[in-house]
Amino acid sequence: MNERAVYKFFQKLNTLNTYKDAAKEAAKTLLELTDAQACRICLLNPANGKIAIKHTEYSDTCFKPEVEEIYSVCADFLTNTFEPEDALDYFDAISKNDKIIEPVIYRENLLGYMGLMGKTGDFNKTNSSTVGIIMENVNSRLEIISLLEEIEKSERERVEFLASISHEFKTPLNSIIGFSDVLKHKNDNPGNDKYIDNISKSSGFLLELIQDVLDLAKAENRPMELKYETFRPKDVISDIIWGFEEERKEKNIEINYTLSDVELAADLKRFKQLIYNLISNAVKFNKQNGKIMIVTYVNEDKEFVFEIKDTGDGISKKDCAKIFNFFSQVNRSRLKRQQGSGLGLALCKTIAKAHKGDIYFKSRLNTGSTFWFELPMFGCM
Repeated sequence: MNERAVYKFFQKLNTLNTYKDAAKEAAKTLLELTDAQACRICLLNPANGKIAIKHTEYSDTCFKPEVEEIYSVCADFLTNTFEPEDALDYFDAISKNDKIIEPVIYRENLLGYMGLMGKTGDFNKTNSSTVGIIMENVNSRLEIISLLEEIEKSERERVEFLASISHEFKTPLNSIIGFSDVLKHKNDNPGNDKYIDNISKSSGFLLELIQDVLDLAKAENRPMELKYETFRPKDVISDIIWGFEEERKEKNIEINYTLSDVELAADLKRFKQLIYNLISNAVKFNKQNGKIMIVTYVNEDKEFVFEIKDTGDGISKKDCAKIFNFFSQVNRSRLKRQQGSGLGLALCKTIAKAHKGDIYFKSRLNTGSTFWFELPMFGCM
């Protein structure tokens, strides 16, 4: 046995993530290591039991018709329903002299077979040990690939479900928001304005929450897609700060900010989500008559830095480790008055990472928090 070649094959096999690639590499390696005439790997589709992959490697001296005849017997066996034990007995019975036939087993079910045709009468005896070791690892890798495909399928179905549900939710919510605005303009009793505003704000919050859930689900399943463009973050941030004017007045919060006038290349929509979520948290979890300080600058590593400091409730040490986890909102027992999903910071982390940047924080309970993120200025376009 060429141990070095076997080891290199194992290394390569562990990087393959499809049945086809694993089958092709295994057939090629078995042909080389055993000096066989031909090697075929045939795999079934577990969903319908039909042959999905049939890959053959031939040597230069192979007599193909004879090889095809041997493998057709195996293929006929696969089209029938047999227990794995029967497969082992069957393939063992036809594995003699110049033939080695090994079953591929997955979760105690027959997934396929591997067949080798040798050049000499003692081919089976000489190579059965090597083939057995290789096929054990091939079986293990195919099982991992199957599990990965099941996970990916489940993730796709989850995202598709969330997208469908989001659409169903968004339609009535948009109607509620639109009719709330119409109702407010036609309202003859000013005392009802606060109730109408509450309907509109609550609906808006649900709309944002639905979009956040969908964004996070997509980001978990595949890398977040970004559409880069160049813009001045100073203008974007100023507009978002102004959008919190009513909430600021309600709690008499003082917002001071110093924004550097630079250009940034990033996904504008995602950048707005970053800024909005951080300012929203600073306002939401701040105290009456509190303060918020915002500053932006370019650091020594040519990264754009946004920093926001508040005088709010702060975060306890035990909660710091989970602050960026999905659906994790800290201090829930003390902050029942606050509306939050625990999605905002998780989404911020995902957006910053997608831009090859990151987000950080420091906080002290009952004193306040400081959050800041760093994004490359132009390096990701």
